[in-house]
Amino acid sequence: MLRIVTAVSTREITAHERVEPDIPQAVWKTLNTPAAMQAAGLEFGKRQFFTSMVVVSDLVSVPMLNHAISKQYSEGCFATWEPRLEALITTITGSARPVDKGRLTEDELAVIAGVRLDGLGARVRHVEGKRNDPPSSEAVELIEMDVPLPRITLPWGAHAGAVVPVARSKLHGHRGVRSFDPQRVEHVHLPAPFYRYPVSCSTEAQARAICEAFSHSQALQNPADPRQIVFTILPGHGVVIVEKWVEGKAPFQAIWEAMDDGALEMDLLVPQGGLAYRLDGAGRMILEENF
Repeated sequence: MLRIVTAVSTREITAHERVEPDIPQAVWKTLNTPAAMQAAGLEFGKRQFFTSMVVVSDLVSVPMLNHAISKQYSEGCFATWEPRLEALITTITGSARPVDKGRLTEDELAVIAGVRLDGLGARVRHVEGKRNDPPSSEAVELIEMDVPLPRITLPWGAHAGAVVPVARSKLHGHRGVRSFDPQRVEHVHLPAPFYRYPVSCSTEAQARAICEAFSHSQALQNPADPRQIVFTILPGHGVVIVEKWVEGKAPFQAIWEAMDDGALEMDLLVPQGGLAYRLDGAGRMILEENF
């Protein structure tokens, strides 16, 4: 009963707002991040990070509810910061139409410039000549999590001197994390109630939980901390992974390399409640559930 009350006590935050000016196609074509997003999608697809899209008609026939639910639901989302636009480039929502995150097109990218003043959705900039579908249902937390975190001045690369969020890239998928190397990766907890009373994606409650979790990250609050990756687990849902700026690395590269070398060991199963990571004899943090 309390979980039902929790679910109805929050609200959706997908009433995104278009803001001007639109981004000229000539400017869009000069950006490196759209191609980097497509490349990252391919890399995560190779590693089978994204789960299959949920198609409602494959599960149940609900003809009387076609107006209330989408035909399909996405398998995750990801986003990276574009210094020239001072905005996040993110995947679009899979609820609008089917999206294969492993084979993204430029029409399956959106630009998030901020959050509406009332918090009911993101502020989105359109790109001239694109279809401009809505961004991911996690759009609000993807950009709002930067608010309590520091900004840094990039000392290297094509955008040297730009002031950017300490978190470069963010990845969400319906996977768990079995273990990790604490020298390179940090785990942060959600506020305690969210392990007993999970909430759905696209809700204000989930956005608050994610922002609160990452605000306590030592690696993010201290940009000099050598750990490049921070993650949290949403019980019954999946993982959110954040990557810092790493010289010589493409967006998301630190994440997929950590998956490859074992610094971040993914799991097909997602914890359903309380969890902790305990240090083993080899110096790794190992998942223990039901805490």
